[in-house]
Amino acid sequence: MNIRKSGEMILKRYLVCLALTLWIFIVISGCALVYPPKGDRYYLPELYRGWICVHYNVEGAPELPIEDGFLVHKIPENGLLVTSSAPRLNEPSRNENYYYSNKGVREAKELQHGSGHTKQQKIGLNEEIKLYFWISCCGQLEADYENHIKNHTDIETNPKCGRWDQ
Repeated sequence: MNIRKSGEMILKRYLVCLALTLWIFIVISGCALVYPPKGDRYYLPELYRGWICVHYNVEGAPELPIEDGFLVHKIPENGLLVTSSAPRLNEPSRNENYYYSNKGVREAKELQHGSGHTKQQKIGLNEEIKLYFWISCCGQLEADYENHIKNHTDIETNPKCGRWDQ
């Protein structure tokens, strides 16, 4: 009988350890979904609506800075940012968007995301990655799609970077 009790105790301890290990795994996995890694931080011209074009891994171009763990993209008025930095392609990631102007920087609450695409091109030893996406704001997403995206065939090959209203 003593051997049987000892076996039951070992089994109970094993099950408790297994349950605790499983619980820890679930908590850690849940944290990864709730708090994904930091990705990109975009600084966009105030109330920007148009194509954003980011060319990564371009030899001789400046590197993007890192700010609070985010890869910082300050998009110029012409919508084209060229960098020697590699893109952060891990998904999911936590991105942040801000508007900048001569008045300062603020959260881009009005920002609306459209769609986009990427291209890879081998140039010399580098594999350049070109990211193209369009954004809107202020409730204009559907109108911008109808006016600037829907019937334009050039957007899959070479979208015109920059604001639509200029």
